[in-house]
Amino acid sequence: MGAPEKATPAVTGSRRWIREVAVTALLLGTSFLLFFYRLDSLSLFDADEPAYAEAAREMLLSGDWITPHFNFQPRFDKPILFYWLIALAYTWFGIGEYAARFWSAVFATGLTLSIYLFGRQQLGRRAATIAALAFATNVGTVVLARAAVTDMTLAFCMTWTLFCFFDVYLAADKTHARLPFAGYVALACAVLTKGPIGLVLPGLIVGLFLAIRGKGLATLSRLRLLPGLVLFGVIALPWYVLVLREHGGAFIQGFFVQHHLNRYLGVISGHVGGLLYFLPVIVLGFFPWSGTLANAFSRLWAIRGRLRAELTGRQELVLFLWLWCGVVIVFFSLSRTKLPSYIFPAVPALALLAGTTGDAVYDVRQRDKRWAGVCDWFVGGTACALAAVLLFMPSIADRIRVRAAPDIPPFDFGFAPYVLAVLLLVGLAFAITARRRGQENTAAAGMAVTMVLSIMLVVHRIAPAVHERLQSSLRDFALLARQELGPADLLATYDLNVPSLVFYSERSIAVIRKGEEAEFGRLAAAHGRLFIVAKAAAETRLREMSDIFPLDRRGGYVLYSTRSAP
Repeated sequence: MGAPEKATPAVTGSRRWIREVAVTALLLGTSFLLFFYRLDSLSLFDADEPAYAEAAREMLLSGDWITPHFNFQPRFDKPILFYWLIALAYTWFGIGEYAARFWSAVFATGLTLSIYLFGRQQLGRRAATIAALAFATNVGTVVLARAAVTDMTLAFCMTWTLFCFFDVYLAADKTHARLPFAGYVALACAVLTKGPIGLVLPGLIVGLFLAIRGKGLATLSRLRLLPGLVLFGVIALPWYVLVLREHGGAFIQGFFVQHHLNRYLGVISGHVGGLLYFLPVIVLGFFPWSGTLANAFSRLWAIRGRLRAELTGRQELVLFLWLWCGVVIVFFSLSRTKLPSYIFPAVPALALLAGTTGDAVYDVRQRDKRWAGVCDWFVGGTACALAAVLLFMPSIADRIRVRAAPDIPPFDFGFAPYVLAVLLLVGLAFAITARRRGQENTAAAGMAVTMVLSIMLVVHRIAPAVHERLQSSLRDFALLARQELGPADLLATYDLNVPSLVFYSERSIAVIRKGEEAEFGRLAAAHGRLFIVAKAAAETRLREMSDIFPLDRRGGYVLYSTRSAP
């Protein structure tokens, strides 16, 4: 009788190990499909992607690893870490789209696995799996995972900072003695990725949480604040000191004033929005998992009167996650300049909140049944609205094109919008039906599979159609300039901001603004041959200039030259 009892733990451990391997394989496979597959199938989209990619290329060319340059001029938009990472990827994979986007895909995969590991510890395997899938299978994550921009790197660093803090906060002993230092390293990397915001946001989240819970002194003693800040300073400050010593006031004006203070207090590049700007971003960008947030909020509402009293670990987590989301969203809602990607650091917390609704241990059955109905109506209604938009997508896109850029040819989506509409309706209807039958695992799997298939269809058909009309002509012009122009020749743009021309032509360009047309004569006299790229709408003004001739016209852009085509 003793043998079976001794063998039971081994069997249980073996099954647990098999489940862990299966979940890890599922998450890695999902990440590969969504983040890495066909990562270099599209050229870099203006304006941010090619700006980062070109700055890293120029870093390799110049050997200057302190000051980022774009178009061979200092670029003080962001700190140095992301440029270093892209330059490192160039040495591995060569200069190109895959290398430029590689680290975004890596950090997205790392976040997916990190959310699972953290969620498994705090919520259990089932809830953690749902949370990781919710993070990986939403449009916002996939777009930024496949883009050469800093947002995914910042989100990874911030998330690790906050995960480390919460683990230390819950620990009653010194078993996590080294964990605070991992958090300080992540915090330093966040500041080297995006600047002061990498410190401000985690500081506000942690400070507000400790103030509400009234456990600041007890927690700070475990956070190893003094040695941690020393470690943070050793990692984060040297670059700032070096670039400040080299550029002085120009760096302060460009980095801190223009790209931080003015961006928050004023409107940059026309990116403006009201206080509710980020509401549709969350609803659509985190769809369909945004439908679970009402249920997750009910858990916070249930403890609203006991926020300073004793809470369970899961209740503490729910409060922490909602504060995390709230601080990020409110902070950027008050900013004058707004972009959808600004609130992406809140998405890991949103994913874990979606996971809490799948935590059977924490369920309050009657309340969850009521809120599950709200979730079903929300997901179903949003899916129907999206399907309606997709069904009319070709005509809607064509009307927008005719009004905003009539020179661009019609988009060729084929049957993809209709297939996508049917896929969303059928897949999410299946998920809703499964949830109503109490099959929560099947419902979550249905939502995840629906999103994976939908995103793959977008990657294969819709994104290439958009790229073909909006971006490919600029790359063609840049490649033509790289082939035709000699060292004494010059490539210029007129009333146009398109960093992709610099990256793909592999040469500096002259930027001529509206009202500076006389500059073309000076440039033509100083250089052998002049290529000019402009929007087709500006062609009327170009025709008024003497001694330049049209060479090509495509995708809403025109190419002129000081020499006529043979």
